[in-house]
Amino acid sequence: MRVNFKNFNLNYITPTTGIAGCLVISFGLFASASHYTRSITYSPQNHFISELGLATASEYSYIFNICLGFGGVLLMMFTNGLGIYLRKIPLAWYASYIGIGATLSFSAVGYFTADSWTAHRNAAMVFFSGTMISIVLFSYCIWQNKQRKMHHSISIQGFLIAFIFLIVLVWPKELLTQSVEDPVNFIRPELWGLTVLEWAYCVMIGSWILTVSGDMIYILSKKETDITRR
Repeated sequence: MRVNFKNFNLNYITPTTGIAGCLVISFGLFASASHYTRSITYSPQNHFISELGLATASEYSYIFNICLGFGGVLLMMFTNGLGIYLRKIPLAWYASYIGIGATLSFSAVGYFTADSWTAHRNAAMVFFSGTMISIVLFSYCIWQNKQRKMHHSISIQGFLIAFIFLIVLVWPKELLTQSVEDPVNFIRPELWGLTVLEWAYCVMIGSWILTVSGDMIYILSKKETDITRR
């Protein structure tokens, strides 16, 4: 059977890379978390995501870090493709440029582990803040771009991500400072609000990417079906 590449819709690359990026990153998370070697069982309720990248904390930390690097590249392709898809609104290009910078920083988080705290913190902050700005801009473009007919719930989801980011910014950081400056004597709380917020923020980012990808696939397939019926 011969594949007809002539009729292949390049727009499918965008949702494919979005879904693939989320799957790769999720695999790295579960692989490292399931082989956590410290005395306290790994849990999102009192552990940061970046702790999975420490060689002293997980046997599969290297898989986690590799998945962050590769997943960041896939999400960079998704961000660029989404900017092209929504190109009718100029803000989409700015959202895409900021998103590309954020996804590159995401890959850098896998290279600069928490052992190199300053570089790791800087890369993480660029990712967190850049992703929030990019998603808010994309969400606005999705709301305004009636031609693409993307669901408005995606925009609402994007604005909620920005709200969580603002909560993270104002949340007390004293425990985080203690854990970095004196990790030996640090007593980890059973429920750490900051780690829960970080996980919630990242899960919502992933769900936003998957929702956008699923909506794009639905719109593209529906459009192709309508063309075929004519």
